[in-house]
Amino acid sequence: MAKKVKLSNESAQKVDEILAFHGYSSVEELIDNLINKEYETIKSDDNKEEQADKLSGLGYIS
Repeated sequence: MAKKVKLSNESAQKVDEILAFHGYSSVEELIDNLINKEYETIKSDDNKEEQADKLSGLGYIS
């Protein structure tokens, strides 16, 4: 599944710096890594409790 993402010039410059600093071979590799890290974060049990606390505080759940 190939998708295109438009980035501002500022964001594109930041991506270039991140690629160079961390040694990623491509923007796709960087994005894949970031998505996997975020996915693991939201799937962790600790984060589920934190999300429930936030939603409760906002009045979405009781």
